Amino acid sequence: MADKSNKDPMLSNKIAGAILAALLLVFGLPQLTAALLGGGEGHGGGEGDELHLAYCCVELETETVAVAEEAPPDLGTLLANASVAGGERRAALCKSCHTLNEGGANAAGPNLWGVVDRPVANVDGFNYTSALAAAGGAWTYDRLDQYLKNSQDYIPGTAMVQRFAKDGQRADILAYLGSLSASPVAFPAPAIVAAPGVDEAANAAEDVVESVTDAAQGAVENTADAVEEALGDH
Repeated sequence: MADKSNKDPMLSNKIAGAILAALLLVFGLPQLTAALLGGGEGHGGGEGDELHLAYCCVELETETVAVAEEAPPDLGTLLANASVAGGERRAALCKSCHTLNEGGANAAGPNLWGVVDRPVANVDGFNYTSALAAAGGAWTYDRLDQYLKNSQDYIPGTAMVQRFAKDGQRADILAYLGSLSASPVAFPAPAIVAAPGVDEAANAAEDVVESVTDAAQGAVENTADAVEEALGDH
């Protein structure tokens, strides 16, 4: 007959507590993982609510994700949001040196009808500077954009002296110039840019979940060992 004098009076409580801890870890971990990965919409909490995680003797390392500075919009995006009417108003300054109608005469500058994709320095009867004549290529939207931004910086020695520093203003003018054609040239496609920090944030969340999973697994194993040891002693 077994000696009951050494029976631990708290054995039942210890076993029950160990089993409860294991169950909490097993059934609570999916909800914790969902919370970390952004799940659980509609379960309360407003802006400013915080999720606090605590495990005994386990430190969870979190990484601060640096958000890259927002890049300026690309030309395709600017043109997609440009105003032809606004560009026509801004082009009033251009009319002091250029005609813009089809078949218009050259003035202090060449006629600008159909200028987009037209070869540089190629209007008959206009006397171009040697700097512009040597530029070569065609007047793409990108080249016109750079020329309007600062003509002297882009083609040093050109007779035109003009600066439109604001991206939106140049985009409006370019949209208007592009409309001056029987067959307008299509705008360049807007660039598709991933939101800054998204990949880094996802990786950081995965690291946290992995740490929590490892901690939970270790806690379950320790609980099982404690139950086995307690039963073995008795």
